[in-house]
Amino acid sequence: MTIAWLQIIVTTDRTALAEAVFEQWGADAITELDIGDELTVELTPHSHPAFSRSRIVGLFKQDTDADPIVDALTEVLGANAEIERQTLANENWASTWLAQHPPLRFGDHLWIAPHEAPIDTEDQAVVVRLDPGLAFGTGTHPSTALCLRWLASQDLRGLHVLDYGCGSGILSIAAACLGADSVVAVDIDEQATRATRENAARNAVSDRIQTPDMGAIDSGRFDVVLANILAKPLIELAPTLCAHAAPSATLVLAGLLTRQINEVSQAYSEAFDFGPSDIEDGWARLTGRKRQS
Repeated sequence: MTIAWLQIIVTTDRTALAEAVFEQWGADAITELDIGDELTVELTPHSHPAFSRSRIVGLFKQDTDADPIVDALTEVLGANAEIERQTLANENWASTWLAQHPPLRFGDHLWIAPHEAPIDTEDQAVVVRLDPGLAFGTGTHPSTALCLRWLASQDLRGLHVLDYGCGSGILSIAAACLGADSVVAVDIDEQATRATRENAARNAVSDRIQTPDMGAIDSGRFDVVLANILAKPLIELAPTLCAHAAPSATLVLAGLLTRQINEVSQAYSEAFDFGPSDIEDGWARLTGRKRQS
């Protein structure tokens, strides 16, 4: 059925508050988009990586009154927030949305696709269903794409994987779908771990994905350690991630720029030997093997 939608767009550096307002007023969908080419802010390991200024899009049914939502956004976010409202009239929004977010292929057989997107794949395809949201969480960001391509190239059967900074859970779910024996997904943001559990359930891999507190992770037991965050926290987390990696484990680091490769790899050089970096659009992925001693 073709219907109209109310779309409210707010540009702000207080993304969590904007999302909370949209949730409070019953948005049918909420999407966070980077406003341009600026880099995500580099925060400490105890801060949540996010865009320094973002466009938060809330989608509501046609008969929703926009005025109280705009008033709430203005009250919570202050005068610096830019708020727009649009009516998507006589448009099948779901079809348009799916057209704007087509299935993405990584490697030979891994696909990331929205839940309702039709996809014509070969028999051996592995399909992860995940609706678009944060750029870091859907495979559209180069650093996430770099990690997904690496996962798609590996034989993960029987391996124990740690996804440190799991976000939407996309890497955890992909690892489980690709055969990992178990995956531990952790994040400082409770919303992220909740989203990971929900997405894992929708992809039927909940039995192999755990989301414990960061302090409850067993050290030295993971065959693969993934960390798709940013350069500064990657450097600060080096002792922690090294401790979680088993002997001969593989370490995959992403979220850093090409100019940060040497600085990040140096932080792990006492424990890991790195191969050549993989690069996409100025972003890099480092892959290293832990030494036996």
